[in-house]
Amino acid sequence: MVTVRALVPSDAPASSAIHLDVLDMEFLARCGPGFLRAYHRAWMDSPAGLALAAVDEDGTLAGVLLGALDPAVHFKAMVRRHGPGLAGWLLIGAATRPSLAWELLTTRLLRYLRGVARMARGALPRRRRPTGPSPAPPSPPGADRALGTDPARAVGEVTHVMVRPDSQGSGAGRALLEAAREAGARAGLDELVLVTPPDMTAGDFYEHLGWRQDGSLTSRSGESFVRYRLPL
Repeated sequence: MVTVRALVPSDAPASSAIHLDVLDMEFLARCGPGFLRAYHRAWMDSPAGLALAAVDEDGTLAGVLLGALDPAVHFKAMVRRHGPGLAGWLLIGAATRPSLAWELLTTRLLRYLRGVARMARGALPRRRRPTGPSPAPPSPPGADRALGTDPARAVGEVTHVMVRPDSQGSGAGRALLEAAREAGARAGLDELVLVTPPDMTAGDFYEHLGWRQDGSLTSRSGESFVRYRLPL
């Protein structure tokens, strides 16, 4: 028996442990447990984020879903509220693990610095209001999955679906995705987009639930993902 509820800050140690266990191939996992706990708490604090927990009949966390009903608002909130803290955890990890420092330097540092510069410019007082569209918010540390969504449509994102290995087959993944679909429909979205590493074996599962495979993509750091879409 699995039920779905919102993730709460006290879930962060367990939810980040599931993340580390299930998606150990991700850059986020290589940033360490402290970073992941902060990352999950930042997601829960986002006004447009979607952070769901699947719990078993004993109340134990069986699975986690992270997504966004309004990706632009979500990532902007994460950067403003938690960007410095997440960056601090990255620096701690880089200082203790040379391999992480090298990966951060070669694949992400320049992009993060550009994001910080955009934030600094936005914080400066202006004598007149800008006439053009606002620049896109900088991605927070770890936000590397470019989903290729259509700006003319209201599209939500599911960036992580993670079920504890000993709970796989319990219905936790199905329940999380159904809750995400319902949340997207209530928000008036046209569709949801989901990405998953190509070496994960969940493709048939997603298609069985109505998701359509829609090609592949490569993140800014060179990681490959398979993309799925779900019309709402």
